[in-house]
Amino acid sequence: MGESAFQWAPGHWQNWREASNPYRRFKSERDRTLALQALQLRERDSVLEVGCGYGWVSKSLFEAAKIHWVGVDQSESMVRQLRVSLEVHRPTALVSEGGKLPFRSESFDKVLCTGVLMHIADDFSVLREMQRVLRPGGLLLCSLNSLWSPASWVEWLRTRFRGNYVHNYRRPAVYRRYLEGLGLRIQHVAGDGLFSTSVLRFGRFGFPPRRTFPILRFLDAWAVERFPELAHEVWFTAVKPSDQSRS
Repeated sequence: MGESAFQWAPGHWQNWREASNPYRRFKSERDRTLALQALQLRERDSVLEVGCGYGWVSKSLFEAAKIHWVGVDQSESMVRQLRVSLEVHRPTALVSEGGKLPFRSESFDKVLCTGVLMHIADDFSVLREMQRVLRPGGLLLCSLNSLWSPASWVEWLRTRFRGNYVHNYRRPAVYRRYLEGLGLRIQHVAGDGLFSTSVLRFGRFGFPPRRTFPILRFLDAWAVERFPELAHEVWFTAVKPSDQSRS
């Protein structure tokens, strides 16, 4: 995640996350919902958020329970904006790479990394680090962009020639095998949406058009429950077994 790239400036992502476009609003709110459903936060949980950005998902975590939260992001400007926007929660946010987390092994009850791994060249190193800092019995939540998504090839072409920009699309089975290889037990697989999560711009025009959102949202509610691995972004919830040997 290059600090120099405009994509990693907080203003860019805030405009994207909080846009008036119904598809982007749906995607943003869906991410918050999926995170809360998966984490099932309890008071005093120690939570690490890798790639916290300017705090869009983080804010919903603070509002759900009184947790001990730590966030890391490679972008200094993102961390600075998060500290300002979530000042009332007094967040502990650090500038750090996900592949070199500055924490002792088995430090956190829950670790999440959403909407980030697809933009990191060595995403597997981040998964290894998250498993390392997770306590036995703890829960890991991560997401990837699915190669099987109907929108994947369009998104890939749209971003293919951007400089300093990584946008990976992987088969969900690859992540499943890798997480299991780390000794984690897959608990649940969910998807953000099949039709309502990717918006393309052509000058003044957007696709899909706004007027089709209610129909596509209805189709999503049916399809994503049955075919989560076809979603644009696939979310894995995994547990580190309590009897796993300490590293």
